[in-house]
Amino acid sequence: MTCFTCERNLSAYIDDELTPDTRLEVESHLDACERCRRDYETHLAAWEATGLLRAGTPPDGLYEKIEPEVRRQRPSTTVEDTARIVRGLAGEVRELRQAVEDLRQALERARPTASRDRNQPRGGLRVLKANL
Repeated sequence: MTCFTCERNLSAYIDDELTPDTRLEVESHLDACERCRRDYETHLAAWEATGLLRAGTPPDGLYEKIEPEVRRQRPSTTVEDTARIVRGLAGEVRELRQAVEDLRQALERARPTASRDRNQPRGGLRVLKANL
């Protein structure tokens, strides 16, 4: 097991969500790799610390105290901002349409024409019926 794979499995290892085989691989890697063992211990300590935290109820009036600051810091989008956004998007749509048209034309130019490819049968079923 590589360090990358071990690191990706640390949370699942701590939560006992790994298959027995993968769990053994992680344990074997942790025994052999000091760096991953330190990462595991750090993860484990963080899990244990967060397990000690308890969600409580906020103090009465907390939202009322912070609401003015939240409103002051919240960016507001004005009509002018919205108009600029729409104009910018419209420009991007025009550019995309032009790119699609350029690609369509390039494909048309790349298709074999009758003068370039006279040996290819044309006409599909009509040619087949005429030959019968």
